[in-house]
Amino acid sequence: MSDAVTSQSSLPLAAARQITLQVGQQQFVTTRETLAAESSFFASLLSGRWDNALADESYFIDADPSLFEHILRYLRRGVLPVFYDTHKGHDYALYLALLEEAKYFQIPRLQEWLENKGYLRTLMVEYSVQEVEVGFRYLSTTRTTDEYVEYHPGWGTKKVYVCPRGIPVHRGKPGACGRDCRKAQGDTEDIYEEEAISKMLLVKKRVVFDIQACLAG
Repeated sequence: MSDAVTSQSSLPLAAARQITLQVGQQQFVTTRETLAAESSFFASLLSGRWDNALADESYFIDADPSLFEHILRYLRRGVLPVFYDTHKGHDYALYLALLEEAKYFQIPRLQEWLENKGYLRTLMVEYSVQEVEVGFRYLSTTRTTDEYVEYHPGWGTKKVYVCPRGIPVHRGKPGACGRDCRKAQGDTEDIYEEEAISKMLLVKKRVVFDIQACLAG
């Protein structure tokens, strides 16, 4: 048995299966099993039928390394990609670029997910609208990171109770008026005035993420 064979057989199993890819100007280290499990491209490349390894035993892949990061992340764990920003929405340009990579590396499940826009099923946006009088409690409320609120100020009016004796602290508070106020009121009905108020229209948006959709595909 040659020294080369002996050296190879004495390597740990993980090291023997380790693969280094030179993608553009960036290197990626992974395993044969990770690459070949779903990719016909890598299954063929690493089949041993061709002597296509470089001098350092790495493999050159003519691809964009920034896109290949997503390809390798998928091959490692099988989690389908979602590129979503709260303000910009889905990154369709990235989906399109990644679709071409999925075709090139012959990964059917990932290709189907991108072609059928499976990512649209992973996120739902719930909306609700509420009109409130302006108050600091609405502007300083703590919310979870999946909920976003838009504030639209405006004006309105409301009827405000007026004390028969014109006492300022009784304004808007019929229960604050006592016997003297009622005596001054006599048999007339309670008096109300229209008062301008500042209102706020709260448009709430909550993003609901279905994790299982990224796993099942």
